[in-house]
Amino acid sequence: MIKNNNSDSFCFRCYHIWKKRIKNRPSKYCPKCKSPYWNKPRKRVAKGIVLKMEETIINIHDTIIKLSGGETGVRDEGGIYNSIYRLLNYQSRNANRPENIGAFILNEFAKRHYFIDGNKRTAYAIAKIFMLVNKCHLKIQYEEATDFIIKVAEYNSKINLENIKSWIVANCIRIDEKIVENYLNKTALNLMLGDDGYGK
Repeated sequence: MIKNNNSDSFCFRCYHIWKKRIKNRPSKYCPKCKSPYWNKPRKRVAKGIVLKMEETIINIHDTIIKLSGGETGVRDEGGIYNSIYRLLNYQSRNANRPENIGAFILNEFAKRHYFIDGNKRTAYAIAKIFMLVNKCHLKIQYEEATDFIIKVAEYNSKINLENIKSWIVANCIRIDEKIVENYLNKTALNLMLGDDGYGK
């Protein structure tokens, strides 16, 4: 069972986090999806969830390109699907370690060039959003992060997953669950307005 603190529980089925009414007593089921297997990771991620996430990520990419310039288009749709499948499995094992999740995303999406253009910008945006969902804010803006992300993405990069984790830890802060929605809304607004340096 993954816990964020003594009173928080995490559902491996629907990714819901909730506070237990009684500390140190395991919940019988997830209050959101009602699954009695909430504390057991799925052996396989449902295809529908992967496809929905794939659609969301492609939409994020298209929005970034529209606002900051570049060529639209997907180079490797199967690669995106595979990375999302691996990401969702990785997230279920690292729900209380959002820095790891952000590092995994940058390592997958910045290096693999699934899109014709905007891979680094998209990787940064996805990492920021996933980390916020997991109560951690990647506070560095894209234009300040560009040099590092370019090194991650370059051919035969010497930057590995552990290096990315260390960089993220140095550039993020934990946030309270009560303000996660505010941070997410601000990130979405900045993305829509192009105010997070994506085009620089």
